[in-house]
Amino acid sequence: MFFFTDAPSAMLDPTPFFNSDYFATRDVTLPRLQKFTLSVIQRLTLDNPGGVFAALITDLTTYYTALFGAVSDADAGISQRRTSAQQMWGALADLQHQLEEDEDLIAYKSKKNPAIGLAFFPNGRQEYGRATLLTADLLFERAQTAAATHAATLGPEFDPALYAGFYTAFKAGRDGTGVGDEQTAKARAEAQLHRQNLTARLTDAVKLVAAQFPRDEGRCTSYFRLDLLQAPTPAAEKDSTAAA
Repeated sequence: MFFFTDAPSAMLDPTPFFNSDYFATRDVTLPRLQKFTLSVIQRLTLDNPGGVFAALITDLTTYYTALFGAVSDADAGISQRRTSAQQMWGALADLQHQLEEDEDLIAYKSKKNPAIGLAFFPNGRQEYGRATLLTADLLFERAQTAAATHAATLGPEFDPALYAGFYTAFKAGRDGTGVGDEQTAKARAEAQLHRQNLTARLTDAVKLVAAQFPRDEGRCTSYFRLDLLQAPTPAAEKDSTAAA
């Protein structure tokens, strides 16, 4: 599409209209892109003379579903990571708490059998309080082994199964954190590809609608609610907050 004025040097550059992707910008957030795409699909469906936009509607729906499905998967991965991390650190806190609970018993029994105290605290009780992910396995294994080895001597009030359970919970939480991270990374990569496909096909939609109704600006623009892509004004955000 070319536009001229009286001055040849002021000719409007037509090349932006030929761009392969009008919507390839991060200025458009995913929620706004979601609303805009859904609106376009609905309007194409409602005004689809002779089914001319059928293939376009199918493609947009496919890419829309793929993109926001991937976004949901990424959110689920983040949620799993958060939950698993809480389990992992919670298990470490449980270990430290149980050692504090059993510390007097261990100290008492160690008076006759010093090997018990050394098995649990070869470097002092404070080592467990300084635990990190790098040292956690060593500390869990040490406490679990010491508990199992000296359970009989420590007596019926001592429960060695607790220590094994803490380590099991820690490892499950750590594994879950890794799975969550992997799922999030994979879904985000997929979402990036699906977004590219979607925005390119939205650009096709603009061009196809323009080609279908080349001299009907009103009908063409009715398919595309560009206001949905715009960030809300501060006044609109204030009104929305007040309404909530």
